[in-house]
This record gives sequence, C-alpha cells and structure tokens, in this order.
Amino acid sequence: MTDIRNTNGTCPSCGKAVIGYSSAARDYGSPIRTCKGCGQQYLDSRYIELAVEPPAPRDFKAGAGLKIALLGLIIFVISGALTLSTISHHGYYSMKALLTMILSIVLILFGIIDAVRVKTGAKQKSLDRKRAESEQRLMDRSYARLLADLGYNVPDKYL
Repeated sequence: MTDIRNTNGTCPSCGKAVIGYSSAARDYGSPIRTCKGCGQQYLDSRYIELAVEPPAPRDFKAGAGLKIALLGLIIFVISGALTLSTISHHGYYSMKALLTMILSIVLILFGIIDAVRVKTGAKQKSLDRKRAESEQRLMDRSYARLLADLGYNVPDKYL
C-alpha cells in the first residue's frame, strides 16, 4: 500500500483528494487512515506512533514557540505600519492588511502558549499520554500487523 505522501494528498486506492491535506503537517497518533471515498485504509506518515518513533527534539524547546511569536510580532508591526501609512496617505485601509494583523496576533498567541506549555511541562505530559495511547494501540497485534502491512516500520516486539 502506498503512503499518502507519495500521492500528493490523494487516496492511494481511488485517487480522491484528502480535504485539508498538507504535506508539511506532522502530528502524533495512528498513521492508519480510512478514505472517505472508497473506505480503503492507507498509511499517512505525517502521523507518528510515539511508541515507535521519539518526538522531534524541537517539540521540547520553548525557543521554537518564542520564534513563532517573534515572527508574528514582526508581521504585525509591518502590516500595522502599512495600514497606518495607507490610512494617512489615502484615507482608507486594506482589509487584507487588517486580516494579516489579526492572523499575526493569533500567531503570537500560539507561539507564547506553546512556549509556556513547554516550560510548565504540560507539553511533556501531553506527549507522555500520547505515547501511552500509542503503546496501547500497538499491543493489539492485528493493528501492529496492519500497520506493518501498510509499510510502517513496526518493531518485532509488537508483531
């Protein structure tokens, strides 16, 4: 069976596009997905079984969240300056610039919240819970076998 990453976000069986697919996305959980079009199961390697693969080191760095917040702040300042300039010179503002400012505030908040979650240990607790869920899934031999059959590298201890 083919990984959805090899089909550019379409079901490997029927070719139906997966809504909201982003090849850059990454999350923890079961990499087995079921196509809403044909009902076939396929591998989505954007999802990682934590019992098999460790989390990315960047997930434990508060600096990553702070960099995201800083990026959001820079975008906010630039779009704010452009908006003020447009208002003062032309007497109107751009809805796109205003929307950019709002989205940059969301980015700032996301970055700060992520950094706080790392510093307080809440992110570690969340990953520990997800790792336990992953172990539980992999203890089911039929699940582990299906995962291996779909092309995921499952250690022998689960098979």
